[in-house]
Amino acid sequence: MSANFHLIDLVSQASAVQLLLRGKLADEKIGWLSSHGVITPVPKRSPEVPQTFWFETRTGLSCAFFLDGEEFVFVGDHTTFRASESR
Repeated sequence: MSANFHLIDLVSQASAVQLLLRGKLADEKIGWLSSHGVITPVPKRSPEVPQTFWFETRTGLSCAFFLDGEEFVFVGDHTTFRASESR
């Protein structure tokens, strides 16, 4: 994977990150994100809820997300959205 990729904001760069990580296993994607910031699993309250993560970049921008196949799904207080929907 590209060592020259500078991750500043996962939400706005999600499409590029998805392209970069396409075909990788979920654990590999989480590992890559860990090398670009701090990732923390959110405790699951129900088995049918996907594993959600809190991610903070080195610049201090943060978001909550889960993986749905190849896509990031971002979680807000009253919304969820995919990277392709945020444009």
